[in-house]
Amino acid sequence: MLHTMIKRKNLSNEVASEIIKMIQNKEFLPGSKLPNETELSEMMNVSRTTIREAIKLLASNNIVEIVRGKGTFVSEVPGLVKDPLGVEFIEDKNLLYSLFEARMLIEPKVAAIAAKRATPEDIKKIREHLDEMKEVINGKKSHKEKDIEFHTEIARAMKNPIIERIVPIIIESITKGYYETINVPGSAQKAVMSHEKIYTAIKNHNAEAAEREMKLHLEETLKDIDWMAKEKIIS
Repeated sequence: MLHTMIKRKNLSNEVASEIIKMIQNKEFLPGSKLPNETELSEMMNVSRTTIREAIKLLASNNIVEIVRGKGTFVSEVPGLVKDPLGVEFIEDKNLLYSLFEARMLIEPKVAAIAAKRATPEDIKKIREHLDEMKEVINGKKSHKEKDIEFHTEIARAMKNPIIERIVPIIIESITKGYYETINVPGSAQKAVMSHEKIYTAIKNHNAEAAEREMKLHLEETLKDIDWMAKEKIIS
């Protein structure tokens, strides 16, 4: 029985490796749906049980996502876990400041290089995310997701796959920062103004201005976080 389990485990690992190769070779693109269990078992000449185990292995490494009732999809960024640095398990009262410190080291330079490399299509997407952010703010709704999309698109415009994999750190900071500053008067409007300046600098391929405006934007957000911290102490 043990020998059979080992053989089956090795086979499921091999099948998982084959699917990874298919993803790397663009046979299955990020976000696309994989063939179902029956189709995959026929393609690879293995049992459905082996396919099921291989898919579970891939899902545990965030290479694919299993959506109940819909099927299995290639992750948007295969292999990248949601919290690669284990930020959720860091016990530090200054975690948000640490996240912003990391962003201050990364994002201004990312914006500067994005300004040099951004294509017309990149600039169009950044503009769209900014307009969508304005729309939800005007509708007095949460702009967190649109804020994330804006910063993520700038990172993509840099055309560096390593930077794209640092994006979850940036997203975590935006998420935590959003909930800390949501009640700061005028914070949403200030964010829009800052984003406009960053966008304009990137559109004009002005690297120096893009770096400066991103730095100012992060500094302004930190001021809002400090303001909220003081308000909590006072109240």
